[in-house]
Amino acid sequence: MPMVLAVLCSGRKKGYTAGLLDAAAKGAEGVTGVTIDRVNLHDHQFGPCKSCFACIRDPNHLCVQPDDFGRKGEGVLYRKLKAANGIIIADPVHGWGCSAMCHLFVERWYPFVWSGGLGGMPFMSISCATNQGMQHVATQAICRWAFTHGLKYIGQLAVHASWYGEAMAEAEALGREVGEAAIVEAQNGRKPFANDEERFLAYMNKPWNPLENYLANLSNGTFTWEKSLIERALRHGTFKRPEALDLLRKAREGFREAIRFYNLKNYEKATKHLVESSAFWTHATWKEFLEEQAIKAAPPKVYRPMPVSQ
Repeated sequence: MPMVLAVLCSGRKKGYTAGLLDAAAKGAEGVTGVTIDRVNLHDHQFGPCKSCFACIRDPNHLCVQPDDFGRKGEGVLYRKLKAANGIIIADPVHGWGCSAMCHLFVERWYPFVWSGGLGGMPFMSISCATNQGMQHVATQAICRWAFTHGLKYIGQLAVHASWYGEAMAEAEALGREVGEAAIVEAQNGRKPFANDEERFLAYMNKPWNPLENYLANLSNGTFTWEKSLIERALRHGTFKRPEALDLLRKAREGFREAIRFYNLKNYEKATKHLVESSAFWTHATWKEFLEEQAIKAAPPKVYRPMPVSQ
């Protein structure tokens, strides 16, 4: 039976955020055949990722921490997430951004980066604020995390308590969409994005735009290839391994084209070249800094695969 995981990140079990989650869960559960598994994160014991990299080296990509998200796949939160056909996260805005609990929860999804197990899962988020708000800032962060895992982004609600009644109806409607998507997933299987290019394009109109943010990151905020991380690394000779240097040069070629097409406002071609460039950059940095030092393992096959033609 299709199951939607409804996650409350707030410690206030009957607060504004909890009420919005109730409405979204009601919408999802209103879809015939869908069940809800509601989780209050404050009822569980789990801490931050410890950067031990065990989940990368493990062929099954499981966390070894002895808590509710680890225990080599036996942690209760891990099992709930793995069993879900859809997920709703409801988070209170703290300090003009996501709550620490929300960030902690998604941080512990780290093993799924390497297994690809969450790719294509239907997802929605609720960020609820009072006072000055900043619910949109919080929503952008959650969207970024959803992109990272390749979730099927159904939508989001960035809510201020001043329009709470209206938001309740919107939460229920969006929750119903998640329920309907969960039915499809349960019947047809999870459908992850075919490749990174497809994932980038799917998120272009979402609260967090991967094209602009990736270009800003690799260009050191300049949106020029001349001042990019890639060009800086080549000019300063910080990469020594021949294979890493070869990948770095390929990354530069693609990044030049990505910047060129971005300036021409041809965002599809810019995305294509950026995806290729960032894949080469990822593997170059892995070869140089991680493979024989910190992680001591090759990257898993699902992680940022390089262009097939290469």
